[in-house]
Amino acid sequence: MPRDGTKTRTKILDAALKLSMARGLAATSLDDVIAGAGITKGSFFYHFSNKQELATRLVDYFAKFDQQHFETLTERVENLSRDPLQQVLLLVGLVAEWFTDSGMDNPGCLFASFCYQSDLWTEDIRKTCQRQLDVWTDWVEGKLKQGAKTNPPHGKPDIRTVAEMFNGVFEGAFVLARTANDPTVINRQLKAYRDYLELLFSTKPTKPTRRKKS
Repeated sequence: MPRDGTKTRTKILDAALKLSMARGLAATSLDDVIAGAGITKGSFFYHFSNKQELATRLVDYFAKFDQQHFETLTERVENLSRDPLQQVLLLVGLVAEWFTDSGMDNPGCLFASFCYQSDLWTEDIRKTCQRQLDVWTDWVEGKLKQGAKTNPPHGKPDIRTVAEMFNGVFEGAFVLARTANDPTVINRQLKAYRDYLELLFSTKPTKPTRRKKS
């Protein structure tokens, strides 16, 4: 009966993910991945024919993890509040909290790191990254549009663009955190985005009515 190679395959992907988050997959050799997974070369090449195939499958692997994280968080905020704007604010807060409490040595996003590795960046990888980032953007956009019906934002901003800012702030915060060697930057940037949303959708102050002279 043939052995199930799922466990070994997962060990390889976990090792590659850890190394990629620390220094990028382009700067990581296959020998590094093999050593990190604690397997033989033969075992590696049984599962992956080359580094490009590993890169493609690694992005798929990370996307599945990201999707599970998305589903867990959005289900939680939808259970906590029925108000769509409040749900978005809760989501941003929970993501900020998660990165504060996760204790990761190298917080970041595999999608962002692959964008800068042209030798590994393929159309399949690009589509996977775009599809998963759109999952977050679509959810935030949908909630903001629902909330805008009863609480119109100031200045009539493009809601899609505001929703895209979630990923923009998120990915940009990783760069700032790595540059400053300060993971708390991620928490602060996400909270600043939450503050922006609160201001954008805050109730407009009413002007006092002047009494007419009798």
